[in-house]
Amino acid sequence: MVIKSKNIQENHAGSKENFMICVTNPMLYDRLHTLSVEYSLSVESLVNVAVKRLVNDVDFVRGLRIGKADME
Repeated sequence: MVIKSKNIQENHAGSKENFMICVTNPMLYDRLHTLSVEYSLSVESLVNVAVKRLVNDVDFVRGLRIGKADME
């Protein structure tokens, strides 16, 4: 499964970037498709949320390593 992103607007107003995510695990593909149908969301939206959470988790762990204990 290939997911193409159309717009990425996080912290940079008006910035756009295109990229692809290849889902090679068939069980993950099925789960994403099932959730997409169940919640009437596109698979792309679900992947964007998952990637955003992953990046936020990495930032959180990096913050803990340097002693930052800010819980937002």
